Amino acid sequence: MHFHTIVFLFFLYLAAACSSTKKTAAPLSYDPPGSTNTKTKPIETQKKGAFSIDGITVSNEFDGARMNGFTKINDTLYQISIHPENAPINMSPWYSFKIKAEVDKEVYLHLSYKDGKHRYYPDISRNGMDWQPFDSTRYMLQENDSVILKLDLSTQYQWISAQELMTSKHNESWVNEVSALGFVTKQSIGTSRNGITISALKIAVDKKQPLLVVISRQHPPELTGYIAMKAFMKEITADTELSKKFRAQFGTVLVPMMNPDGVDNGHWRHNAGGVDLNRDWQYFNQPEIDQFQKYVHQQVKNGDHSVALGLDFHSTHEDLLYTFNNETFPESKGIVKNWISRLRQAFPRETITEEDGGAESPVSKNWFLNEFKAESVTYEVGDDTPRAFVEEKGKVSAQIIMELLLEKYGK
Repeated sequence: MHFHTIVFLFFLYLAAACSSTKKTAAPLSYDPPGSTNTKTKPIETQKKGAFSIDGITVSNEFDGARMNGFTKINDTLYQISIHPENAPINMSPWYSFKIKAEVDKEVYLHLSYKDGKHRYYPDISRNGMDWQPFDSTRYMLQENDSVILKLDLSTQYQWISAQELMTSKHNESWVNEVSALGFVTKQSIGTSRNGITISALKIAVDKKQPLLVVISRQHPPELTGYIAMKAFMKEITADTELSKKFRAQFGTVLVPMMNPDGVDNGHWRHNAGGVDLNRDWQYFNQPEIDQFQKYVHQQVKNGDHSVALGLDFHSTHEDLLYTFNNETFPESKGIVKNWISRLRQAFPRETITEEDGGAESPVSKNWFLNEFKAESVTYEVGDDTPRAFVEEKGKVSAQIIMELLLEKYGK
């Protein structure tokens, strides 16, 4: 037996010994040094193309892709290199690529991260639109925090991605669908650093109403938060007695995709300026945040509005709600504590975790408080929370929040 063959078999033995059978990952997120310095920084752009070795082709030629290199390790093992847009960076290493072969063949694919560790369990698609979790028996988590995937390749592309793909084009299509409702107005708050229009939706906004303000997708990989936001907004715009009563007394302002450049370029965390947008709510150095804060101030001033509640949808390793403590925002002044209580009653078998997110850091939640004296929440959804529950919890959250806002501020 050749030396290289022995080495490869030993490597596969180690891989199998470290394999995972569940769609889970260890908590690795952190706030790296310098994250609150939001002046523009250089980023690494990925070279777009279709790269071939031994009749195997890997491509990153689509929006949302992240794949920085393709190399051969041995006859059956190949490596995909994944780089962040810059570093140091939060440990949210996004990857997305498509792969095919000239003839049907079985290969092992090693995902190797620069400045990062594996976090997202892969999803697989045959068309880039319909997704399912990768077969856990073919998923081998390594001790060095990378992963090996066993793939059966064919002449047709299959997509491998950290999460499902929902890019700026998907978002704009959804925005246009919602804006077709008679009580919804679509507006532009400006453009991203790379020139993509950032759309806002004004829902039943009339003068002197209290406003519910909702944002999402500041961080590109955080898809489950985006899905929860869509379910939440579907209920706000629903043709139900509660939703119609709410819209008669409250306006809603929504910006569903704050960081379209990051989303389309497969960034791990930052915008095209190399900055974590959810640390730029003090100095507004990045155009996406600066345009949003000016837009909301303009809406409040022109319509003589107050802001009743701010919601910012995100994803992390578990479902989590970041709120204010009672000293920062007394329970009697707001609705959030009651919302969480009713949410726990609605889902008695689920853990609804609340944490004091503080009031000092330059994040959106604290901006709502400082600028408008408004209660606000960072609504976090687990990376691997089942999508049906993500949507149901988003829907029920909207129902409870509408009820509570009507009880608190309604006429």
